[in-house]
Amino acid sequence: MLEVDSVNQYYGGSHILRNVTFTLPSGQLTVLLGRNGVGKTTLLRCLMGVVAIRTGKIHWNKKPLEKLPPYSRVKNGLAYVPQGRDIFPRLSVEENLLVGAAGNRSVRTVPEEIYKLFPVLKSMKSRRGGDLSGGQQQQLAIGRALMGQPQLLILDEPTEGVQPSIIQELGRTLRHIVTEMNLTILLVEQYYDFAKHLADRYLVMSRGEMVASGSGATMDQDGVRHMISV
Repeated sequence: MLEVDSVNQYYGGSHILRNVTFTLPSGQLTVLLGRNGVGKTTLLRCLMGVVAIRTGKIHWNKKPLEKLPPYSRVKNGLAYVPQGRDIFPRLSVEENLLVGAAGNRSVRTVPEEIYKLFPVLKSMKSRRGGDLSGGQQQQLAIGRALMGQPQLLILDEPTEGVQPSIIQELGRTLRHIVTEMNLTILLVEQYYDFAKHLADRYLVMSRGEMVASGSGATMDQDGVRHMISV
């Protein structure tokens, strides 16, 4: 579904992404792991067109993406939940969700399936986004991304600042999105046990390069925990 070939990116004189190459299998949840500062967030921003790549190719369903602006990538089926969530604090929950469907003028209400995924959002739909807890804001950010009816959902550390009980619920929701809604997920995560529990596939980055990949079922045997902790 997504093919990334020899992508390079620089910040000033720093070489951040170094010939990054990987593919994402359709209908699976792939986790991307690595220590802080290895280029994971930069890679996601490049996939969405927020940051232009210096060299390399990105193909989505066999079509080149690297020259398309972010809104065109969204229209083509990509959705992005950034680290920190970036909800609109002064808009209501319902208004935040409808922003996610701004590219489709036929959508004027929030589909019931979004509220079924995140029941707390329905009970709080008139409340301002900034008044929600961290876990509730994360659910809102994911719900907003799903409003665009994507095929690929990209999430950057969704467990950051979220209490443990909500993390477990979030994991069940992500698995439901893959198995029941048939979406593909690319998940950047620091919480190893959470990632291992969810992963169909894994990728590991170090110093801007992809250094390992494999089945989620073999993460312990493959020494992934050690790779991201040293």
